Amino acid sequence: MSFLEECWKEREEASYKDIFGDIGPNIYPLSAQVFNRMNADTIDPRWLTHGVFRCPPTTGRKSWAYVTSGMSNPWESETPEEFSGLGTEFLMETLEETEWAIDVMHTLMAYNLLLAAGKMGNFPSLNYGHRVPLALSESIKSMMFVYPHDFPHNFSIQSGQVDLIQVVGITPTELEFAKEASSEELKIKIINATGNLLTQKDRDSVV
Repeated sequence: MSFLEECWKEREEASYKDIFGDIGPNIYPLSAQVFNRMNADTIDPRWLTHGVFRCPPTTGRKSWAYVTSGMSNPWESETPEEFSGLGTEFLMETLEETEWAIDVMHTLMAYNLLLAAGKMGNFPSLNYGHRVPLALSESIKSMMFVYPHDFPHNFSIQSGQVDLIQVVGITPTELEFAKEASSEELKIKIINATGNLLTQKDRDSVV
């Protein structure tokens, strides 16, 4: 087994099962169509091995958790480094099992891969505090990236550290608040008002 394969297996079969419990029977892989919607001229075929796990609730968690897998693959390294691959994976929680959450995660992961490859202009990869337009409904118009609330902020595999970045849908009013204050302050307000960081298609603004 190669170094890449060992690290891949460690993330999905050890780290993810420790963090999320049951990660579900399938991984939902990225497709070329996701990149086509972003007008990507060329894509790395390795990106199509990235995907999303849909993790059902556990005895200690009522939500469904959706977590990406692949961005932390050590494609270019054969030895441990500070961060594994891009050093991040994305996480989203919903109250119920959904298909749209997988679509959202696919879109954000594809966008991040294009950013990291320099195919979306001179912009940094998605990270804590960032916000991107992605509408779920008339009330939820953007996605915000924050430190997880009920999950560890990071984990380590033999190729390096991986930061878990939680994605949460926010309203236009909340977006303006986050721009004036910070994403972290908005995160605290959402948790104080709702008790969680669930992404819902429709939700009243907390500010």
